[in-house]
Amino acid sequence: MTKLTTLTLVAILALGTTSLMADSTVNTNDNTNINLILDSEVEDSVVGTTIDATDSTVNANDNTNINLILDSEVEDSVIGTDIEAQDSTVNANGNTNINLVLDSEVEGSTVGTQIKAK
Repeated sequence: MTKLTTLTLVAILALGTTSLMADSTVNTNDNTNINLILDSEVEDSVVGTTIDATDSTVNANDNTNINLILDSEVEDSVIGTDIEAQDSTVNANGNTNINLVLDSEVEGSTVGTQIKAK
């Protein structure tokens, strides 16, 4: 029951840091994310940092993502950093991603950093 509850929460929530901003400056600099997905199923989720901004300036610089996915299934998800920005300026410089995927299935997903700017 505990594992089922945990997996349900992972499927619904973004685990880590979430920022939703409009008409703002968002600073997410000099952070370290360590994400371990072990013997799990992750679907339609973000594990790590997610920023959703409109009409804003997003600064996501000098961050480090360490993502370890072992014996797991990841589908339609982001493991690491997800930035979605509309009518915004996005600065994402000097970031480091270290990714290790072993004995896992990753489909329709991003492991590392994903930026969608419109």
